[in-house]
Amino acid sequence: MSDAGTAPHRSRTEAPAAHPLFSLFSREWLRHAEATAGRRPEEGAALRLGLRLTDPPDGVAGQILVLTDLATGALWFRAGEWDERPTLVLTLRHDEAAVLLFGDAERRVRLFEHGRLVLEGVFLFIFFLDRLLQQDPSGALARLRRFTADAPRTADPWPGAAAPVTAPDAETDAVRAATEALPRTMAALRAELGRTTPGAQLHVSHAPSGTTVSAALGSCRPGVPFTRASLPIWYCCSKTLGAVAIGQLWERGLLDPSAPVAHYLPWYDGDGRERVTLYQLLTHTTAVPMGLDPLHGAMAAPVALRREQLRNMTIPAGTPPGARINYGPWWAWFLIAEVVRAVDGRDYERYLAEEILAPCGMTDTRVVLTPQEYRAEADRLPLIHITGGGLPAQPTHWYATEASCTRPIPGLNIRGPMSDLALFFTALADGGRGRHGRILLPQTVMALTAHHRVGLVDPFGNADWGLGFRVESRHLGDECTAFSRHASPRTFGHYGLWTSAAFADPDAGLVVALHLNGKTWQEEHQERMITIGDAVYQDLRLT
Repeated sequence: MSDAGTAPHRSRTEAPAAHPLFSLFSREWLRHAEATAGRRPEEGAALRLGLRLTDPPDGVAGQILVLTDLATGALWFRAGEWDERPTLVLTLRHDEAAVLLFGDAERRVRLFEHGRLVLEGVFLFIFFLDRLLQQDPSGALARLRRFTADAPRTADPWPGAAAPVTAPDAETDAVRAATEALPRTMAALRAELGRTTPGAQLHVSHAPSGTTVSAALGSCRPGVPFTRASLPIWYCCSKTLGAVAIGQLWERGLLDPSAPVAHYLPWYDGDGRERVTLYQLLTHTTAVPMGLDPLHGAMAAPVALRREQLRNMTIPAGTPPGARINYGPWWAWFLIAEVVRAVDGRDYERYLAEEILAPCGMTDTRVVLTPQEYRAEADRLPLIHITGGGLPAQPTHWYATEASCTRPIPGLNIRGPMSDLALFFTALADGGRGRHGRILLPQTVMALTAHHRVGLVDPFGNADWGLGFRVESRHLGDECTAFSRHASPRTFGHYGLWTSAAFADPDAGLVVALHLNGKTWQEEHQERMITIGDAVYQDLRLT
């Protein structure tokens, strides 16, 4: 017999006592979360995520701070006012906060497609937070789920990287030919496979030697090989086509890049908006920091809703434009798309297809997919995988859902093979002459790709800038080198959110377009891009 007060013996087959269930962020929930959290993440090393609930139920805190260790997955929650502004702040409903923490990966992405959610702060951290929530490396979410009454059930098993895939024979032959032509480049590319990216697509054209290389390596999504015909997302490399659209309308005397946006969009006026010019948008020198982009939480929401958000945005007072780099991921190019539509009469998507894609011969590129195209391609579309930071690569649904592929996101969600992106840059390097027609006059190309923004540097290595183009800034040091340590000062191009890069070096007759579907941290991404870029110059004896 057991002594009095001793717990009775439990047989091995007896089910453990069920945990009491508490509403997310209630006082009892927070107490249990603290008891199971273990060591609190260090404030200086943790991502500070702030959650504001628009509809907190009775007894539930309306404002929560979540300290997140992106390396270990540790989570720590605190209710009440913040002592300093978090890195990210999301304003959302109580049930949406439950989806953010416990929902499957696709549902989490869809929170950013209906337009209700408001996000303030640097959006880039969302990708790495998403990976942590999918993989739950510390088991914190599993422990929290045990006593969370409103945790959504998840059908997503948090898939990891799939086994290596076998490429079709034609792709293997293309890789072999590329390796013969560019051995250092392909070796550098292979060194990233399985380390910072599961796959890659590359196109290199060197007019003086007649060298043209196209190749694809690895997988574009679990179980699917990357091919030369795959349609990766271009991310911010898409912005260069919008810049050319502005250049075309400038040539035709239909707009002036130095004019206020309100001159072409009368509704974009008042509250400081009237001071924003096209030039500031193209050089990313407005007074609006990236963290205050009004479309952060609604980048794939319906167009009408995004337009209304821009109507209601305000410009921060006290910061003169041109004083610092304020990169505009979404709102800036949405406005540019609206200006093109107002001046020309065609939707931005149709304008780019007819005035840029067609004359360049970019037949496989889509500014936006139709629903039919999406459904036909969905199982083959390259996914972005989050890598780096010591955790396994994680395929994600960012910009791969139907809404984010079929709703236009100007300056971001163009999809097409790197060979098509190279055709665009080849046209620019050739003075604006595409395969099937001219897209710009030579002097307009020079105007767009000249160094307009000078003397400014940001933490991401961005420095000198043209009108919508990143321009080589290696003269400012290694941290500002854009494409290669061997690139000429006239080199211009763009990066695509730590995945893609494309550039043209007119002095060398060189065009390079590269997509790595592994998104890693800025420093690691820049290092791999410069290594690959340098290898191209070395292989072609341009050093």
